[in-house]
Formats: sequence, structure tokens, C-alpha cells
Amino acid sequence: MSRLSEGTEFHISKSRLETMVDGIFAIAMTLLILGISPPKPAVSEAQVMLPGLVFDLIPQFLIFIAAFLILASFWLGHHRQFHFVRAVDPGLLWINILLLLSIVFIPFSTDVAGDYPEVWIAVLLFHVNILIVGLTFAYQVHYISNSRHLCDPGTDKNFLRSHCLRSLLISGVACAAIIISFVTPSGSLLAYLVIPVALLFLPRSGPEAGQNDCNQHA
Repeated sequence: MSRLSEGTEFHISKSRLETMVDGIFAIAMTLLILGISPPKPAVSEAQVMLPGLVFDLIPQFLIFIAAFLILASFWLGHHRQFHFVRAVDPGLLWINILLLLSIVFIPFSTDVAGDYPEVWIAVLLFHVNILIVGLTFAYQVHYISNSRHLCDPGTDKNFLRSHCLRSLLISGVACAAIIISFVTPSGSLLAYLVIPVALLFLPRSGPEAGQNDCNQHA
């Protein structure tokens, strides 16, 4: 009897999903810099005008760097999480689709916030975008760690828990940035500078730290 006639649930290939994720992250990270339009004064005026025009781009450069590092952090976290995944079910697939939907929106929200750092609605769009990515990412970690059928037998739950905390940390910073934006929109963008420091104090764990079943408490 064929697999289809047995009613076996379809599972997409893990490698195919990872390829899609890698590609979308790479495109989103590349598009970030395209949102910064280089100044183009006349050649005769460049000597005088170019330094000031470049200086005016500093807010856009800062938000570009923040968005790029946040995306890089999420990409690395996704890679580490999927180290323990052996199969992809429809639930995990749709979580990733929603995650990628919020990821591809980041170049747009970054561009808007970079162009109008003093406009509240512009920076709010960026903060909410980061918040959604962080919460979706944290839910994905939760889903993986509580799905025995998706994980390798040697999954280290402490490692997955630490990545959930990292995702929630970024979400928490985004929430703080939203509150700060009511007072100073441009200043709220600086909130993300605390992430690298805060990550140093989060518990670290890895595959070598212990071998626990993916849903040992269930």
C-alpha cells in the first residue's frame, strides 16, 4: 500500500525549509543597505557638501547596523535550534512561514524608521516589527522543545530554553523601545544597544552540556 493510501501525514524536508530560511534571511539582510540612498551632490560641490550629507545619514546607518545584527542573531539562533530538529510537521512549517513574513518586512520598517527617526509612527513600525519577530521566534523554540516527534533523542532542552530567553529578551527590548518612543522617537532606537550586553548574562548551554529528551517532562 502506498504512503498516500495509508493516509500518512506529509512532512516537508528539513533541508528544504532551511534552504528557504537561509535565502530569505540573506535577501532581507542585503536589502537593508539598499534602503540607504547615497548622497549625490554635483561634482563641483561634493568637496563642501558631501561631509554634511554623509553626517545626515548617521541615523540611517545606526538603525541599519541594529537591524542587521538582530537579523544575524535570529538567523544564527534558527540554525542552532534546527540542529535538534529531525522532521518538520505542518505546525512548525507554518510557524516558519509567519516568522519569514515578519523577517521580510524588516527592510521596509528599517527604511521608514531610518528616513524619519524623529517621527513616532515611523520608529513604532520598526519596534513592533522586531517585537513580532522575537515573539514568533520564541514560540518556535517552545514548539520545538515540546514536540517529541520533531526532535532528535539527544536534544538538550536547556540549550533550547536559553534560546527562548534570548528571543524574549529582544522582544522585551522592543517593548521598552515602544514605551521610550512616546518620549523620544529617535532615542528609542538606542534601546537595542543593551542587547549585546544583556546576552552576556543569559545562561549558556549547548549540545555538550547535557543530553535530555525533547519532551522529558511530558
